[in-house]
Amino acid sequence: MRYVRLGKTEVQVSALGFGCMSVTPEGAEAGKAAVKRALELGITLFDTADIYSQGQSERILGAALREAGVARESVVISDKCGIIFQGSNPAYEYKAYDLSSAYIKSSCEAALQRLGVDYIDLYQPHRIDYLTHPEEIGRALEDLKSEGKIRHAGVSNYTADEIRALSAYVRLESLQTHYNLLFLEPLETGLVAVTQERQMAILCWSPLQQGVLTGKVPGAHANWQEQREDGVVAQLRVFAEAYGVTPAQLALAWLLQQPGPVIPLVGTGNAEHVTEAVAAADLQLERDDWYEMLVIGRGRPMPWCQRPYVYTKER
Repeated sequence: MRYVRLGKTEVQVSALGFGCMSVTPEGAEAGKAAVKRALELGITLFDTADIYSQGQSERILGAALREAGVARESVVISDKCGIIFQGSNPAYEYKAYDLSSAYIKSSCEAALQRLGVDYIDLYQPHRIDYLTHPEEIGRALEDLKSEGKIRHAGVSNYTADEIRALSAYVRLESLQTHYNLLFLEPLETGLVAVTQERQMAILCWSPLQQGVLTGKVPGAHANWQEQREDGVVAQLRVFAEAYGVTPAQLALAWLLQQPGPVIPLVGTGNAEHVTEAVAAADLQLERDDWYEMLVIGRGRPMPWCQRPYVYTKER
C-alpha cells in the first residue's frame, strides 16, 4: 500500500480509503470482516457519516476497529454531519440541511459516542446549508479542533465557490466528492483545480459508479445512459486486458494517478472486493492511456489543441 499526505497536514493516509456506507446492521459481520481485511492490506483511512444506517455504520466501524485491536493513532477516521432526513426511508427522503454551530457540535458529540473514540481525525459538513453563514460553520469547526474533538476539517459535496467561502474561516484539508470515469464533473468544473490550489486532498465517493465500472453489473440496459455506460465499460476492458488487471482496478488506478492526492473510497461490505481494489495502488498507467480513458469516459473526443489536450496512439 502507498501512503499520501492529507492536505497540508502531517497526517499520512493510505492511497485508497474504506467507505462505510455499505457497512449496515443487516451485514454487520461481513462489514467487520471487510474492515479487518482493509486493515490487513494497509488501509488506514476509514470514512463514515452520521446518516449511514442512521448512525449504525459508525457503531459497527468503531466496534470493528476495537475488535481488530488496532491502536487509535494508527487509523484515520473521517466522519460527516449536516443532513437531516424524514420519512420511513431515511436513505432517500431529504428533509433539510443543518450546519448551525449547535447542530455541528451536537452531531460531533453523538458521533464520538457511537464510534467509541475520543476524537475524529477529519470532520466534514456533508452538504451545503444555505441558511448558515460559512463564518458560523468555520467557527464551530475551529471550536471542535480547539477542544480536541476533531483534528482537521474538510467538506463533502461542496462547489468550488463554496469551498472558497468556507476556507475564509477555517482551514480545509479535503473535499469529498462524486468522481469517477463516468462522472467527470469535478475535473470539468474546476473542483479539482481549486483543491490543488488550496492543497486539499480529494476523497472520491462511488469511484466505481455503484459497481458499473467493475464490469460485473448484470442485466440488459435499455435507457440511453445505461447504454452509454455499457459502451464505456466495453472500451475500458481493452485497457484492463492489456494491463492484466480487472476493470475495477483500472478505474481506480485512473483516479489514483492524479496529483492532489485523489483518494478513492472503496465502499463495500465485502472483504474480497477490498482485496481486489487494493491492487490498484500499485498500477501505473501510461500517460497516453490515461488520456484515452478520459476521452472514453467523456464520450466526446476533442480535436488537437482544444480542451482537454488529448491524443491517441497507434494501436
